[in-house]
Amino acid sequence: MSKTNVEKVTDAMEWGSPLNQIVVLSAIEKYCEQIAGLNEKPDNWTNGLVSWEAWQASAKDVASRLFSE
Repeated sequence: MSKTNVEKVTDAMEWGSPLNQIVVLSAIEKYCEQIAGLNEKPDNWTNGLVSWEAWQASAKDVASRLFSE
């Protein structure tokens, strides 16, 4: 049985070193900041399933949730 995305992230954060939580959250935060900070769609954006605008909006949403208390 394959794991859901939530299960995969939870496993990565809970297994091994306590620093894993910091690594996972830092990676998500940095990626979202990078995507949210772009002023235009990258030339290499070829995802036919999701528009760049939707992807960037999602990254901004995730970033705002990570920074909220």
